[in-house]
Amino acid sequence: MISNQNIGNYVLVQFAEAKQPEYREKKGEGYIQYGDRNDYPTYLVELFNKSAKHNAIVRNKVHYIIGNGWKGGEESQPFIDSPNRSESLDDLSRKVSLDIELFGGAYLEIIWGIGKVAEIWHCDYTKFRTNKDNTQFWYKEDWKDRNEKYEVYPAFNPKMPQGKQILYLKEYRPNGGVYSLPSYFGALNYIESDIEVSKHVLGNAKTGFSASKLITLPNGEPSPEEQRVVHNKFKNTYTGADGIKYMLAFVNDASRKPIVDDLGQSDLTKEDFGRVDELIQTNIFSGHQVTTPSIFGIAVPGKLGTRTEMRDGYEIFKSTYVNGKQMFLESAFNMLAGYAGYPEDLTILSTEPIGIEFSEATILQVAPKEWIIEKLGIDMSKYQQQEQPIQQPVETAEQFDQHFDFSALDDLGDDEENYIIWRKRSAFEMQENFADVSQLQANILDLISKDKRITPEVIASVLKEDVGTIKRIMGLLADKGYIAVKDILIGEGIDSNIITERQLTEPLRDIVEKIKPETTQLLVRYTYEWKKGFNDSDKPSSRPFCQYMISQRVNNKKRMYSRSEIEEMSSRLGYSVWDRLGGWWTKPNGKHSPSCRHEWKENIVTRK
Repeated sequence: MISNQNIGNYVLVQFAEAKQPEYREKKGEGYIQYGDRNDYPTYLVELFNKSAKHNAIVRNKVHYIIGNGWKGGEESQPFIDSPNRSESLDDLSRKVSLDIELFGGAYLEIIWGIGKVAEIWHCDYTKFRTNKDNTQFWYKEDWKDRNEKYEVYPAFNPKMPQGKQILYLKEYRPNGGVYSLPSYFGALNYIESDIEVSKHVLGNAKTGFSASKLITLPNGEPSPEEQRVVHNKFKNTYTGADGIKYMLAFVNDASRKPIVDDLGQSDLTKEDFGRVDELIQTNIFSGHQVTTPSIFGIAVPGKLGTRTEMRDGYEIFKSTYVNGKQMFLESAFNMLAGYAGYPEDLTILSTEPIGIEFSEATILQVAPKEWIIEKLGIDMSKYQQQEQPIQQPVETAEQFDQHFDFSALDDLGDDEENYIIWRKRSAFEMQENFADVSQLQANILDLISKDKRITPEVIASVLKEDVGTIKRIMGLLADKGYIAVKDILIGEGIDSNIITERQLTEPLRDIVEKIKPETTQLLVRYTYEWKKGFNDSDKPSSRPFCQYMISQRVNNKKRMYSRSEIEEMSSRLGYSVWDRLGGWWTKPNGKHSPSCRHEWKENIVTRK
């Protein structure tokens, strides 16, 4: 857009420039306005939505930065799977990466549990404002709505782990100010130009009236109001989606007919358009640090974009841009993983713009025959007879332990009475990992602090735990002096009842700090037990190995084994007692089970 300003006998022509953000504090509110109209993030979103080149580059940048997702150790997997209740870390970080590419920063809502981060959520960047030192954040659904009240959140602070806090991830820029700026900030003029040129093309396509015209109307000089009426009629009839491409002149000569004079070609002729589009495209690429447009799905006339060129271009882009962005995200999410109680070993797996191509000779040399047949789409069932399944022989118990002296296993395992059992489950159940024992204790203490008459059954229902586990933990907490238990008689006569009150003997925070060290002493031990539906009455018909394992109980206390001790058993017996246990078992219906009527139970324990 061009604006004119009269200065004496001269006219000052001011050329258009992309919107630059201005930061001013909102009087009486405390936050800093983001742009002169407090709408700069919305302006950046409009550029993203309207410029095809800019949109394609930003989306592909996010694709290369997030790559093939996150990788970490086994202990980190729960954090990768669900940093909040509805998203994976891949989903969350993809949104964060898009905001960083679009705005130069991103907001995360951090929700604290008891002493550690419980959930991490992405926040819409356009809906937050902050103060000068980024210590508070103001949230509104629509900043144009003056009637809507904002909400204020504190900044992320691990020293005060409570409630909801906002983490502002902001890329460094010298003299950047309160808010972040995007990496393509220097190319904003060309991104806007790309949008305006597209409007020009659309206008020409819609109207077919692309040349600028001078229209002379000889019916006299109408009043200003009448001129506006005439002008609007022309505008509604002869202009396209954007811009007015004619000039109106009114003369007082009734003898003349209306005259339409051609003022020459439009601002962008066919030849000029190619040069302007190339100029815009080149500068948008430069602003985005793009050296090989083909890896962003953008074709450049005269260049084929070979596989080698794309791979080399990607390596350059990865080294100069992607690696730094990945390190920024890894640093942020590893920090949050640490505060959530997980190892800080998260990394992003890189992706490739195109797969690696192998020659036919290489494929024939290394690929399995079945894979090649599958790729060729050949149905081998039409060319060969189906093989008859081979009947699996049923192995007997004598094949495993007919002559084995089981006293050779007496040195393995330890008595159950030497441990405190916190949790128990089948070793082969597919379910969530055991929760942190100290966290479970802390949750129980927290509920008791809120309701001193809460029952173990209610606590078990709230925490979705076994009632027996809850009662056992409450008993241990009482034995250690963390809970004071008191029975109270309420009512009189037949209406009387005894209720149990429990109160914390110290502040919750102090008790939680004391029980934390117990997590370092947690052990996993296994017990050999009957499957559901079986009991000691089935012992006579059990395999010799099973009879020996069941007989190891002392005062109804089971023998407990480490995984290494179970493997030692397997070594001595000559087969895997972890997989087969006592051996094959023929069920009443005649079918065979590869394991017997027992199972290994996994126990989370601490030594007494």
